[in-house]
Amino acid sequence: MNVTDGAAKVRLEQLTGLRFFAALLVFGVHFRWDTSGDFVKTIAEQGYVGVSFFFILSGFVLTQSYKTRILAGTMSFRDYFLLRIARLTPLHFLTGLPFLYFSIMQVEAIYSEEFSVIKTVLNLTYLQSWIPVSSIYFSLNAPSWSLSDEMFFYVCFFGLVAFSPRKLVAVTLGLGVVVFVSALLVQVFLGDVIFFGKYPFSHWLFYVFPGFRILEFLVGMVLHEVWRRGVRLPGAVQPLSYLLLFLAMWLAPDVPDPFRYSLFYLPVITLFFYAHLTEGAALTRVFSTRPLVLLGNASFAFYLVHQPSLHLMNIFLRPSIPADIVFFPVSLCITAVFSIFLYRIYEMPAERALKSWVKGKRSAQTPNEATS
Repeated sequence: MNVTDGAAKVRLEQLTGLRFFAALLVFGVHFRWDTSGDFVKTIAEQGYVGVSFFFILSGFVLTQSYKTRILAGTMSFRDYFLLRIARLTPLHFLTGLPFLYFSIMQVEAIYSEEFSVIKTVLNLTYLQSWIPVSSIYFSLNAPSWSLSDEMFFYVCFFGLVAFSPRKLVAVTLGLGVVVFVSALLVQVFLGDVIFFGKYPFSHWLFYVFPGFRILEFLVGMVLHEVWRRGVRLPGAVQPLSYLLLFLAMWLAPDVPDPFRYSLFYLPVITLFFYAHLTEGAALTRVFSTRPLVLLGNASFAFYLVHQPSLHLMNIFLRPSIPADIVFFPVSLCITAVFSIFLYRIYEMPAERALKSWVKGKRSAQTPNEATS
């Protein structure tokens, strides 16, 4: 990952490699665990914490890539926003179209949701996560709900970059208090009440709602300010951060949903993220290797195709490979290879074409944002 702040270019390839690790955690959530023990299933079912990593990473990388240019007035909101649309839209539209087709043609064996103009428009305009109805925020390609959150973060970011570090910390802590109080009130007064759709209201409010999930994005921006000042953690913290992460995933089922979806993982995933910014540490070098960087670059495609890919493989391939210990690596390899193919053949060329159109003649002078 090359990110640029002003004239200085900084390589943070380990963050690219780590993106695949985060995507792998999410993959584990949607894998149908049939024959594994309770420990594996318990850990895997908490893999949605990988989304928190992506949101923190987004705040960090956008600050590094855009803050200086925005504050200097050399990057307009129009150009900035179009660049972010160019980042998300090619894959979002491509992975959403098959679901749109299946819903129109009523191919229930593949996709059971009925066609809806409203749901389709909300999804393709990145607005689905604002509606507390699971059939809307999980419409078309379900993982795309997080892109709705990201688009909200992008809009807010253009104003947030003007905040002083102290004000940014204050806003982050303030939102954290709001989320905590809200989680407490929902737990006491609503519990698992379902108003709409298939999931409790708390699931939408604390896991999907962009206004609360921006907390992780803000943490990423704050971490960038700390990192920019030269603060680094000892390399020994890296393996400790894995131990704490998996311990938290093991204990998470006992945590009430409003807190588990919002604040429970935040300290652990923040430490995990920041520990990997330490240059020269063993795991930093591992995640900077070319194979993992390639997988990291393809992780956006992996994230968007993994759930439909697993669904199809469960229908057509799983009957002949019933054991998790075999089917998991097989399905993972198939999804990873397809994601790399999609990244090379479609995502990267489409994104470059759109960004070149936005930047015009300046395209050769701008940083590589393929992973931001």
